Amino acid sequence: LGSEVMAEIVQPVSVGVGRNAMWGYSPAFDLTKYLSCDSKDGKESNVLLAGPGDIRHVLETLRARQTKQNHEKIVVYIWEESLECMARHIILTRILLNRQESIQTRTQTFLESYGNVLVHKKTAELIAEIANQIYKEMAEDAEFIKPFFDLTCLKFRERDGIEDIFKFSRAKKPQFDSRYLWDNRCRHYLGSRYNSAANVIDWDYHMRMKSYAPIIHKLHYRRWRIQGIIVERQGKCTEPNRTLATEIRGMHKKRGPVNVKGFWSDILISPYISYGVHTTEKKFYERSQNQYKKHSVDICEHNLEQVMQAIAPHEKKEEETTVSSADDEEITILEAATMTSGDDEKVDTSPEQRPVVPSLESKAKSVQTTGTSANTPDLSNITVRFLFGDLAKLLAKSKYDGLFDLIFVGQAVAHVCMTKALNKNVSKRGCTVIAETVKYVPVKLNEKKLYVEKLREMGKAAGWKTLGKADLAAMNEFKFPMPSDDRMHVPVSSGEGDKVNVKEFEKKQESYPECMFPFVYFRA
Repeated sequence: LGSEVMAEIVQPVSVGVGRNAMWGYSPAFDLTKYLSCDSKDGKESNVLLAGPGDIRHVLETLRARQTKQNHEKIVVYIWEESLECMARHIILTRILLNRQESIQTRTQTFLESYGNVLVHKKTAELIAEIANQIYKEMAEDAEFIKPFFDLTCLKFRERDGIEDIFKFSRAKKPQFDSRYLWDNRCRHYLGSRYNSAANVIDWDYHMRMKSYAPIIHKLHYRRWRIQGIIVERQGKCTEPNRTLATEIRGMHKKRGPVNVKGFWSDILISPYISYGVHTTEKKFYERSQNQYKKHSVDICEHNLEQVMQAIAPHEKKEEETTVSSADDEEITILEAATMTSGDDEKVDTSPEQRPVVPSLESKAKSVQTTGTSANTPDLSNITVRFLFGDLAKLLAKSKYDGLFDLIFVGQAVAHVCMTKALNKNVSKRGCTVIAETVKYVPVKLNEKKLYVEKLREMGKAAGWKTLGKADLAAMNEFKFPMPSDDRMHVPVSSGEGDKVNVKEFEKKQESYPECMFPFVYFRA
């Protein structure tokens, strides 16, 4: 009876993953890399991202295009299940493109806003300031938001909903206690295991997470699972992260169906997957004494710095330090150093002989003009359009027939998108379909394999062809580089007399290659 009671208390993994995904569960990649030759007709490429969770693929595409000097037009359609996630995309993009701040400052601010439940006071003030600025811009133009967001595909009611979200984010004291809500989610998921949460988290890390992303340090993973913080600068984070507030449909005892605002995102997988697992720089995977010298936070910072240096480099203001004389005359430091009190010659301060020093206003104008010249990357060749609502009804419109050159499906919405919404009619000839797997979700190996098989069945029902070579290529590209002596999922012997037959286990493991697939590829 005791085991049956415990089985009822333990919640499934879906409860820990949450209803609204606010970050992705796969590494970022360049969208244009998977455009086939048939899809490139020389005009513009159209890409559909169904439930990506964040803006990582768009940012990585911008970085790659800026590096390759690719100026072809690309239109990205992003469909999300919540309007809060769309507003979050805009705020995070504004934080990343704020060229007035240094790259290091923007990196820390972006990571706080991206994955922290609690943020620093300065970060909270910046989020409120950006939300207030966007709220005022939408009052003038509710169809386009800088730098490249297009809201024309949304209904007026949905645009008003996004405007209300920015209004909530700009409030001085929003009613959103993220720390309390995080603790409630953890209590509900762990149940009677809450008092031993540290042991449960340690088991989840070593038995689930470490096998697929060992670069994530156990102390960082434990801190995020307990406190909801992935990165913390000097000082403690005390302010709630308003970008993580979402609404779901709930049932009240007296009032019936109501919208409940709270934190309904992931408390199990962690935000490290999107930016902190994969990088092309092999130096981040060096090991010493069987321990990694770097960790996922270092990779997050490196990947974000690469994006910012490519699409939003820091504006270096050449400010000239001046000193003021008694008559409020500006004299440069160099001239002041050459003037000594012991000189017999008097300095001629007449207007004809006085050095011309630019005023502060002229300096600001010169800095502004030089900062927005050739050093500013061109972001006009990309447009992001939001879609909301029933995806099957949206894509049934004639304007989407044969439109998309590339389709990405997140694992949180695959069961919704790949059954009814997505079919062969909305894709061009040679369109590539990328479906996200549950590689980093803490489930068993046979469940990962079953999920991949289900994806292939749904793709076949939609009229797509599976690309086995692309699956293996992606597995080799996004696999975690590990030494040859490491063996994945080798069971531990129960006693001194029991020995694990590694060869037989490796043969058995070959029937589970899908556990290492971050994506499954199809061709329309």
